[in-house]
Amino acid sequence: MKRLNIDKRCIPLVSLLFSVIVLAVAWYVSYPYFLRWLEGFSFFTNLPDFVQIHYHLPEDILKYAGAFLLQFYKYPLLGAIIQAVISVLFVSLVWSCIRRIFAEPEHQLWLAFIPLPLFVHYQLSDLTLARSLAWMLCPALLLLVLITIRLKPFFRVPKFLSGTALSAVMSVVFLLSSSALLVKGNDLTRGYEEVARLEYLGENQRWEEILRTVSVQESQVNEYQRRYALLALLNTGKLADHAFAYGLSGADDFLFNDVQEPFCLGFNILFYKSLGMANPAIYQTYQRAVQSAPGISFNTVRFLADCYLETGDYTLARKYLDLLSHSTCHRGWVKSRLPKLQKLAGRSPSYSQTGSKFYLDSFLADISSMYDRYPHDRRFADLLLCGVLAQKDGTAFYRIYEVVSKYLYPDGKGVPDLYQEALLLVASKHPEILARHKIDESVWKRFADFTELMQQGKSAQAKRKYSGTYWAYVY
Repeated sequence: MKRLNIDKRCIPLVSLLFSVIVLAVAWYVSYPYFLRWLEGFSFFTNLPDFVQIHYHLPEDILKYAGAFLLQFYKYPLLGAIIQAVISVLFVSLVWSCIRRIFAEPEHQLWLAFIPLPLFVHYQLSDLTLARSLAWMLCPALLLLVLITIRLKPFFRVPKFLSGTALSAVMSVVFLLSSSALLVKGNDLTRGYEEVARLEYLGENQRWEEILRTVSVQESQVNEYQRRYALLALLNTGKLADHAFAYGLSGADDFLFNDVQEPFCLGFNILFYKSLGMANPAIYQTYQRAVQSAPGISFNTVRFLADCYLETGDYTLARKYLDLLSHSTCHRGWVKSRLPKLQKLAGRSPSYSQTGSKFYLDSFLADISSMYDRYPHDRRFADLLLCGVLAQKDGTAFYRIYEVVSKYLYPDGKGVPDLYQEALLLVASKHPEILARHKIDESVWKRFADFTELMQQGKSAQAKRKYSGTYWAYVY
């Protein structure tokens, strides 16, 4: 049997290729939604005025190069491969320096893997790729110096640190350590991945999947998950059934207020978009745009282009579509929208407004106006009713419910248990409620049991037994 001969010069190449595969898998498995989100948070265009305004200093050049690469992260697998290639290119540059410093470097490849875990650690928090590219410049500049001065290899590694077996084992150890570091991540990147996934599911209206992702317990303690869960409940018609079980404690739980943070603003945009409220969605989008490094981002430009197409604003829709057409990966996206844009040519956008039946304040005031405009849309009614119930304002609830019930529950059927629970409490001040609105027998029985337990001083037992009800929330 002939002995298989392998060219030793191929070993580093095979090792580096294997490293790309391992790291790419680790990135893709661990952060598919975060990688996609990075594309949306970045922006690239070849328009010369944009380059002149945003990129001047050497660091800015690295950001521009990073922005070019981040375009491709809209495909998470491709983004994972790019992340892995950047890491392995760094190792390759270090290896090239080692070959010019060490005598007999054939078995010293593992030395180039030593800084890989640290490099990967910094990659996890690099949102623009500028830091990763800057790290690559260090061995690249050193290599350039070594080539320029034609330095002869002078350093010899002790024999016990040489050898094919040792080099292979140590290279694998550092590679697997880096991969484990990726998979484990940190609180920041894990949080990014978690919220990026919820944002992606929301943008694609996969509300049921959000509810399967976010547990009741997590929603009660995590402000991001709670808002996505409440929005998913709203859009599946389940808000009035589970709002308080998922931790609703006030109207502020429906949105992020006075928070200038990309993920928070992204949720606000999604919230208003899902309800068809273009103006506040556009306002939040402009706020989110300035949070990105260049002050504009792909996710905001895409949203503005689509939003202005929907609202019939030809001038602004054309502006943002033209901006996207000068990026690398949006030509097909823009082309698919050109027929709709052409239909808007020569038209002026029109925005109709109506008065409101009742005025509350702030967020609830906006929702009340929307309900006045769309009285048969249960989502606005649920937001209003659950919002005032969260404020424990029974009088406001009854006043709004009197209006809502005429449109949504004219025959008194299908009223959510939550509203019936609230009506029973409000009936102590407005006894006429019981004559005007039907309460299901099952709700009556549970209320009687809850009241009896409370009167016996067993409040903890009552709240535990009827957790998620309005009675448990109030008391």
